[in-house]
Amino acid sequence: MAPGETVLVLGPSGSGKSTLTLCLDGLIPHVVEGEYTGRVTVAGLVVEDGPVHLLAQEAGLVFQDPEAQFCTLTVEDEIAFGLENLCRPPQEIEAAIDRSLASVGLPGYRARRLATLSGGEKQRVALASVLAMGPRLLVLDEPSANLDPRATSELFGLLRRLAAGRRHTMVIIEHKLDELMDWVDSVLVLDAEGRLLYRGDPATAFYEWGEVLSGAGVWRPETVELVEALRRAGWDVPGSPLDVAGTIDALSATPGLVERLRSSTYAGTDTSGRRLRRGGGPASGRDSVLEARGLSYRYRGGGAPSEALTDVSLSVRRGGFLAIAGRNGAGKSTLASLLTGVLEPPRGTVFLEGRDLTEMPAAALSERVGFVFQNPEHQFVTDTVRAELAFSLSPRAGRKGARQLTAEQRSRVDTWLDRLGLLALAEANPFALSQGQKRRLSVAAMLIRGQSVLVLDEPTLGQDESQAAGLMAMMEDFRAGGGTVVMITHDMRLIAQHADELLVLAAGRSVYFGTPADFFSRPGLVERSGLAVPALGRVSVGLHLAEGTPLGLLSVRAFVGDAGAGAAVERREERCR
Repeated sequence: MAPGETVLVLGPSGSGKSTLTLCLDGLIPHVVEGEYTGRVTVAGLVVEDGPVHLLAQEAGLVFQDPEAQFCTLTVEDEIAFGLENLCRPPQEIEAAIDRSLASVGLPGYRARRLATLSGGEKQRVALASVLAMGPRLLVLDEPSANLDPRATSELFGLLRRLAAGRRHTMVIIEHKLDELMDWVDSVLVLDAEGRLLYRGDPATAFYEWGEVLSGAGVWRPETVELVEALRRAGWDVPGSPLDVAGTIDALSATPGLVERLRSSTYAGTDTSGRRLRRGGGPASGRDSVLEARGLSYRYRGGGAPSEALTDVSLSVRRGGFLAIAGRNGAGKSTLASLLTGVLEPPRGTVFLEGRDLTEMPAAALSERVGFVFQNPEHQFVTDTVRAELAFSLSPRAGRKGARQLTAEQRSRVDTWLDRLGLLALAEANPFALSQGQKRRLSVAAMLIRGQSVLVLDEPTLGQDESQAAGLMAMMEDFRAGGGTVVMITHDMRLIAQHADELLVLAAGRSVYFGTPADFFSRPGLVERSGLAVPALGRVSVGLHLAEGTPLGLLSVRAFVGDAGAGAAVERREERCR
């Protein structure tokens, strides 16, 4: 890597991305044991031979979960910790604390306790503690994974400024590619076995190697997917745009495309291909399967009651897909717990198929409603992956082992394990799985029961492209069979692609309930809600402002459906006729 270069590392889950980061800062081979071959050099130091205290000054690593690297209780102590271990003079440490906090946009935070910070603030403190050491190499392992959209945008803005300064060589592992394309210099891609698949220019990677990357389960920017889809539909989109601005320019320059989009009176299509008119509303009380009416909730204990939700109402029709979004701490997980009976709602506020949840026996409720927790470990109850699914089908069999299942049940368990790529890990302990594998197992443990409503809290977190797409395909199959999905997510792209309706929470209150197309067509409301318009939503808004095209085009399917076939396809069809 050249000095000052920013390299994006991609690869499917289990390809060795995080292992690579540990090799760059010396944790491998000095701390993590294993078979180590080859040679890694950082700032002239051979990692295998270099003392750890010297490597720590040249390479700084920021983890996915900032709390995993905190060692103290306050911001200033955390930043000082590494410098004190290097025996730096007190005056130098004091100056470094102020300088690093200013660089991450947190001046005045020295005395704050880490436990009182938001997720985004914690991640910036983790970065400040690394920057204070003055490393030439910054390594970031999915730094936005646990952040809400606003915090993610703020973090990426900070990293963009650091990249522009060229004072640090940066290696970043990240799935939110559309936010990175305007400041990443090159791409490194690993295959499923940890081998180098590609190293070089981003445009070449995502356009010329696009099929190879998709086949390997690697994410591509949504803007690239849109351009490629339009080309397959016959539109002559020029160039190789990667970011939103470049894509808007390319679509504006595509012969005939703007005129075709202007003539559209729709806001695209939903995930089933049905045409959607703007302004569609939520389910009425008569056709809703799950409903909340004026729901409020307070946590008690440990001091004054804490208001978690205030007067929240929603309704979801059978076969519908409701997304719930909002900043960290907005009340999303509390709402999910109340909708599933994990927390008991006030009487007369939550209804399943018209029946008050407080009047339903727990067993009857669990037969109809499944809940996939944000932390998968919180719902594991057995000591093997296979037994976990067996327990979902039959608690008695799960406790005594999958041998107690019928032949049909064993076949059903193995089918689900194979479908989720977990068959080879059937006898592994669920707690020993990777985070992505744990999430897939927790989803399968609900789906295998055949419940009619599934509530999921961030189910795609930590998944690579193929795994996330597979999970969402399962949700669509579940819907096609009459199932109803309620999903909490920070992924605005998933909301745009899959949700029929969107509920946005802020400080425990509902600030929006309606279609995603309507919400993302109102950037001011999105901004006030602490969320972010997905990449294609920004393309839609940009084209609307520049060319007068319709708003509400949020997915590749919507754009291509409204654009129809390009001239090349129309000519081929005319020849066929």
